Amino acid sequence: MIDNRRLYLLTALILVLSTALAGCMAGDNRNVNTAPTATADFMPGSTDGGQGVNNPTATAQPMVTGNPSNNSGNTANSSTGALTPFDWANGAAQIEQAIARISEISDSRVVVTNSTALVGVKFDNVYKGQLTERIRQMVAAEVLRADPGIQTVAVTSDEGDVQKVYQLSDQIRAGRTADELAGDINAIVRNATTMK
Repeated sequence: MIDNRRLYLLTALILVLSTALAGCMAGDNRNVNTAPTATADFMPGSTDGGQGVNNPTATAQPMVTGNPSNNSGNTANSSTGALTPFDWANGAAQIEQAIARISEISDSRVVVTNSTALVGVKFDNVYKGQLTERIRQMVAAEVLRADPGIQTVAVTSDEGDVQKVYQLSDQIRAGRTADELAGDINAIVRNATTMK
């Protein structure tokens, strides 16, 4: 009878130990996500003065981590290790094409001044919805992937503002600098009535 108790105790101990070892072994096979993660505050912020969508005083702290093999955007200078700023005047079209690959969007324009990016998007004819937070985040991710130095990404689908963004983009492509147009860009960024 004593031998049966020891046998049961030994069997129970073996089961507990094998379960614990199986759990430890499964923990070593974790999925490691190496894709970049981007977060941004979208200007303007909340209408109640908090940090959110309609507050022109909201400050953003974008954080980009991850993929060092990403060749679109800032690259490390081999001699100094510093990042080479993204050339928005000549490279915006590449980012606009990436944004247009988002299923709801047919076309977009990006204008950047200092650390603020303004994106005007036109929706695909099939898409009958509005500008959602999910779409804003996908657009912001494309912008931040190209230039992690951007602190504010404002996205608008308002027809009037989108037309202005296209005009500003055309002026930059014709040779004007974003600094010359900063007042016009920031006026759209702070337009709380159209940026939801």
